[in-house]
Amino acid sequence: MKTENEGQERLQQEASAFDRQIEERIANGHIPDLRLSKPCEYFYNNSWRHPAYVKIDFYEQFEVIRDAILEGLNRKPDEIRVLEVGCGPGYLSLELSRAGFHVVGLDISERCVEIASKFADEDPWIARRGSLEYMAGDFHSLPKLEKESFDVVVFLGALHHFQDQSATLKKAKDLLRQHGLVIAHEPARDRVTPAHAAFMHLLSSILSLNKNFYKHQELVVDRGQLLHEVGRIYNLLRYESEDGEKTQSINDNEAGFAEMYPELSGAFQQIRFEWRYSFFHEFIGGLRFDEETNVRVARFLKEMDRILVETEALPATEFLFVGRKVMEV
Repeated sequence: MKTENEGQERLQQEASAFDRQIEERIANGHIPDLRLSKPCEYFYNNSWRHPAYVKIDFYEQFEVIRDAILEGLNRKPDEIRVLEVGCGPGYLSLELSRAGFHVVGLDISERCVEIASKFADEDPWIARRGSLEYMAGDFHSLPKLEKESFDVVVFLGALHHFQDQSATLKKAKDLLRQHGLVIAHEPARDRVTPAHAAFMHLLSSILSLNKNFYKHQELVVDRGQLLHEVGRIYNLLRYESEDGEKTQSINDNEAGFAEMYPELSGAFQQIRFEWRYSFFHEFIGGLRFDEETNVRVARFLKEMDRILVETEALPATEFLFVGRKVMEV
């Protein structure tokens, strides 16, 4: 059990990690906007590398979340108030506001919130948006977050950073109006297996033969070397170093699917659940064909990923949960 001081120190370290990350990205040409992103070679294996990948990956996530809100509430966007917890530099909150929702984006990183606000202020579609506000602070203690003041609480790749899932989802529930929705679109890195790593190494090794992947790999056949490389990739997919340390931030991977799902389904009435993808978003940014072929291969890998998940050839490593707040008896 962490003391209050230890908890605050971890939050500060978490904020600092994401302050540094977004500052470096922006300095290297990153535009965190789903509509206005540009090619950015700073990202060597990330969907933000090219607008086509952004559309295939991140814009589809927005569409899934937007549609889940509209289907779950059956109201017009301008009648719906949304809180995004862990909004980062704000691209999802911005796009939800462009869809007509009234949105509050919250993040622990003050620098992320500053950058999100800057891009929102410069948005060419600002006159046609729903309201949009960004806040920096701790989700659990920010006074501006009033009880029963939101229709939707969204976690996009943020819920797994919270160790105390019960307290976090109780807070989300308190913030929701009756029949409001919680939406969690989250990685489930506890479901990463050595089979994922072996498949990724197989695919990247074949592509690298003709320099069609971001890094060249010698095609080795020694079993010991292959097992070592599979182990290395396994750790990368789990966002861990070889000794088990977290590589992104101090609170990353605080919860896996085994911790998130029971608390989500216990706190909210489940109205939708689906396994999403397994590997493609960790891979497509590394493609190095010509531009047109890159996009075709990325789409192919995305659909093959879906098939591999549906046929249970590979476990999904991300999920979507939509739940409703209902009257407690």
